[in-house]
Amino acid sequence: MFRNLAEDIAFLLIKHKILDIEQRDIYIYGLEVILLNGGLILMFLTISLLFGVMINFWAYLIFFLPIRIFSGGYHAKTSERCFVLSTIMYGLSLILTKYIPLLYTLWTWRIAGIVSLFVILVMAPLINENNPLSKTQRKRNRIIVYILLVLDLAFFILSCNYAWIIAANELVFIILDAFLLFTGKISLYIAKDQEI
Repeated sequence: MFRNLAEDIAFLLIKHKILDIEQRDIYIYGLEVILLNGGLILMFLTISLLFGVMINFWAYLIFFLPIRIFSGGYHAKTSERCFVLSTIMYGLSLILTKYIPLLYTLWTWRIAGIVSLFVILVMAPLINENNPLSKTQRKRNRIIVYILLVLDLAFFILSCNYAWIIAANELVFIILDAFLLFTGKISLYIAKDQEI
């Protein structure tokens, strides 16, 4: 769906001589990424508005996306699968934080958060064919991830001290980031084993 729509848009833009036909594949890829990510943001915003939990949407933008961008992690094979899996993941985060708003006070969740911090610190950034990085980019991304985690930890401690419920959202999104990073690492090992 996203790929077909991107191809149609690229075709129209090339037909009207807005884009260069020689760069067609790059434009299609870029348009597909824009359509997918824009669609996800609109979907998450709509879900958050319908359930009256805009705090989950803001927490997603502030805590999940920056670390996900710089740490990498699991990537679905198609944009449609990515859309479905991302929507399920977002729905899960919304359900958890809406129905267990004080989960950040539970030690099991805090331990999961600490383990998640270590997973992200050790594994980020994840290098794969969808995210090829030079040595300089890897070093830069690792530093950015460290800074983001320090800021997130400081905010989490502050949120816990003042009993701000956004602490639950932040904790869930850090755990989800670590889960996607770990899942991405596992899928890379499986793919390498299948090549042999």
